[in-house]
Amino acid sequence: MAHGSGKDKIKGKAKETMGKMTGDRRKQAEGKLDQAKGEIKKQTGDVRDRTAPLEPPD
Repeated sequence: MAHGSGKDKIKGKAKETMGKMTGDRRKQAEGKLDQAKGEIKKQTGDVRDRTAPLEPPD
């Protein structure tokens, strides 16, 4: 998992939930954006891990 992706997802879910509870559409949108940012970080980290060069054997 990419560094910070989980944090962004959790922060985003909290913002979205608070926005829903208070009727604040802007806060809901910010939350969804943070969640998407976290997912993008995760996906790019996964790709980076899969494409990392293997170390040559000794």
